[in-house]
Amino acid sequence: MRATHTRSRRPMAVAALVAALTVAGTVTMPASAAAPEPPINDNYLSSLNLNEPGKPLNREDTLSDKRNTAGATVQSNILSPSAGPAELTGCKGVSEGKTIWYDFYPDANGLMRVRTSAIFPTVMAIMPFDPKTLLPENNQRVCSINEPTMAGELFDNVQAGKAYTVQVGGVGEAGGELEVLFDYLVAPKHVEAEATLTAQPLSKGVRVVGLSVSAPKKARVEVRCTRGCSPQAITAKSVSFLRLRGAVLPSGSALKIYVTAKSEVGAYIEYKIGRGSFKKVQRCLAPGTKKLESCE
Repeated sequence: MRATHTRSRRPMAVAALVAALTVAGTVTMPASAAAPEPPINDNYLSSLNLNEPGKPLNREDTLSDKRNTAGATVQSNILSPSAGPAELTGCKGVSEGKTIWYDFYPDANGLMRVRTSAIFPTVMAIMPFDPKTLLPENNQRVCSINEPTMAGELFDNVQAGKAYTVQVGGVGEAGGELEVLFDYLVAPKHVEAEATLTAQPLSKGVRVVGLSVSAPKKARVEVRCTRGCSPQAITAKSVSFLRLRGAVLPSGSALKIYVTAKSEVGAYIEYKIGRGSFKKVQRCLAPGTKKLESCE
């Protein structure tokens, strides 16, 4: 995919700042010049977008960007030529230089993971910024260090509708060929479903009086019995399985309900049949399948 110049409200030449941001492992960058120029996203106001405001942020692929940071700088005024604060650098007492910047705009609450690959140690940081003033919210800055003695990844919980910036630099004044990797992780949505079974007790099982299932409008509701009934499937918001009325379910059997929707964690409801009674059990299904999994 292509990345555009970030924060289009900034007074920069957009066309000159377009950069290749792609799925990890697919970019080949040209060899470094003998005297490298600052990378295009060297300054805070020239950061690169992982996505545009109002458009989905890629949650399927690892995004990758490769830069040569040998010519990168640290700013004494991040809003230059307007008045602004100095660039905040470093992490946990470790100094940082030669920084570059990226922006992203989450469309769902999730987790942003940032990694770096370089022959020198790096510092990574994420912080929200105000889209109106463009100022970073440094009091919410989270950071991590990638070197042999410290964790090499940065994780930050991010909120839908907010704007975030990522700062990556070398420990001390280290710089050179650097790859930055981004993963946007969003927990799949859970299908909300409920079932009600009414049954007449029998000496060797139960006789079904009625079964109703409430589920999202587009969810698929499937009912199966290990013994005593034929499978049925309906797509609807509220379902009554009339053909089940009068079915005799013997002790030791089970009535199983699968509620599934595309790309969502499904709902599984099972009624374990005993002598004159039943027990209700609820689990979850792996997204888009009937494979049982924990709901945690």
